[in-house]
Amino acid sequence: MNQTLSTILESNQPFCIIQKQDSEDVLILEGESLELDQIDDIPRKRGSPSGGRSYDSISLVPFSQIREKGYQARNDGERILTLNIKQSSELAVDELLNGIEACEINLENGFEYDMTTDAYEKLIQKIVDDEIGNGEGANFVVPRTLTGRINDFSTTKALSIFKYLLENDYGTYWKFIFYNGTRFFIGSTPERHLFIEKQRVKMNPISGTFRKKKAYHRRSEFKTDLMSFLNNPKEINELFMVVDEELKMMSRMCSQGGAIIGPLLKEMSKLIHTEYLLSGESDKDVIELFKDSMYAATVTGSPVENACNIILKYSQHSRRYYGSAILLLGRDEHGGDTLDSPITIRTLEVDTGGKFQTAVGATLVRDSIASEEVLETEAKSAALLDSIVSQGKQEVSTPMMSRLANDDEIAEQLQFRNQYLSNFWFFKQETRLHSQFDNQDIKITIIHNGDDFVYMLKHIFSSFGMRTTIIPWQTYDLGKDDSAITLVGPGPGNPNQSEDPKMQANYAIVDGLLKRRKPSLYICLGHQFLGHQLGFPVARKKVPLQGVQEKIQLFGREERVGFYNTFVPMNSDLSQAYEVSLAQDNQEMLAIRGDFFIGFQFHPESILTKNGDAILKESIAYLLR
Repeated sequence: MNQTLSTILESNQPFCIIQKQDSEDVLILEGESLELDQIDDIPRKRGSPSGGRSYDSISLVPFSQIREKGYQARNDGERILTLNIKQSSELAVDELLNGIEACEINLENGFEYDMTTDAYEKLIQKIVDDEIGNGEGANFVVPRTLTGRINDFSTTKALSIFKYLLENDYGTYWKFIFYNGTRFFIGSTPERHLFIEKQRVKMNPISGTFRKKKAYHRRSEFKTDLMSFLNNPKEINELFMVVDEELKMMSRMCSQGGAIIGPLLKEMSKLIHTEYLLSGESDKDVIELFKDSMYAATVTGSPVENACNIILKYSQHSRRYYGSAILLLGRDEHGGDTLDSPITIRTLEVDTGGKFQTAVGATLVRDSIASEEVLETEAKSAALLDSIVSQGKQEVSTPMMSRLANDDEIAEQLQFRNQYLSNFWFFKQETRLHSQFDNQDIKITIIHNGDDFVYMLKHIFSSFGMRTTIIPWQTYDLGKDDSAITLVGPGPGNPNQSEDPKMQANYAIVDGLLKRRKPSLYICLGHQFLGHQLGFPVARKKVPLQGVQEKIQLFGREERVGFYNTFVPMNSDLSQAYEVSLAQDNQEMLAIRGDFFIGFQFHPESILTKNGDAILKESIAYLLR
């Protein structure tokens, strides 16, 4: 047996073993166990390592750490669990597997969920109806938790569970086992949350789930089902929404620009997911970038801040380490900081007494079917549960996508998704030629109303060569606003709730902007504030339009634009005083233009708006004419 593996089994010392992207080797990390309170407390080393790449620390970050961003989260005493790395080595996967005993694993009383299927379906429906249906966000992830106890648990049995995952699951980003001396984390997580090396930043938002619920004997049968999944509007829009949410993060992190690659298909033993790769460049510190990225929209919802409020409202207990991140810090061969961070899903937490828990959720959107979302959670947890209740190596199914490797229809179908998406985000965003704004030093103030779409807006304006300041609605002072244009930004909430402090403050802001005839732009919720203060009724839509692209007539021309709204200003006799763009029913007011203001119900900055940067550029030119 390998000496390092022998030491792990005999010494009861903290360790971590990682297989990344089905590699032929595993990384073994050993060191000192720490419990920390702040991300900045995580140990890091400086200087160029001898002998090439090195690793400083690896940490399990609890979900409640999102409070460092000022967001709400329940905490039941979880702390950052860190391994301060003293030694690292690599080992061939086959050698590791040969050194791990396959144990019989028995549960004390089986396992159970904290919510019954019926209760979980009702919770899902309530969130769809009461939260998405009231404009609180586009999507939310509220998991249920599965618990049980493993009889006669030991390090040997923990490694046996990990061995099962290595032998039977595939297509994941990391398979790992982490032990800090008091508890084990064993997982097979599909999603890279954040990767940084040589100032290159990558994120991989995953959403959309094809359940491999039957054995396919014919290629044509599998292709038919897969094409049906790839053409499913719910699955398509679900992915677009999480891409938009993570573009908000990338816009904060990567001032030097970036691009979108995909969509791609990620196949695992039980599921196939769709994903995009977001790639950019940044010279910010890796820890600051990690804080900016807390946490993936795929496991929280969007907008992330309000998703945290919804999670707090509906969760019965702390998320613990579900839906957060593992954080591996190190240095490249030149001493540059590196960071590798998968999200913590499909992960089992087990204490030394054998008590385990794992959480699993589905992305809830406006057209979610509760029973289908429950089935999705069960499929997501299947591979992990099999590692506990199944014995030994199973007959691993051949990856199905290999049967379609030369099928151009699949490639076409994936690429067709991009045909009507943003021209701006699919290419590296660098400062471009913008002749109409040359040498003008244009300053824009954006009022932040609780949605980080404002950072995508800032990123676009920066590409025009403009200076942009983002100010929270709570602290905005019109008297100190010396910008050329003020933008009242999007956010969650019902604009008709006049008792809400955010609504009251924005009504006053809009009134002040209108009275001063200050050039101003209003987006989504901002558009609703503008309509409200101009005297237009603002109504709740019969069906929320969250994360949907629509073809509209915008001031006389056709545009494909992205909507994230539950409310909308309605047409009235007042429209005659302005230039307006209406929906096909001639009732909903999708855009309005006056002498010194423009309002858009849609999001020009979204990936779903094809010509969004051109629309914004035209709007600025109009307001500054």
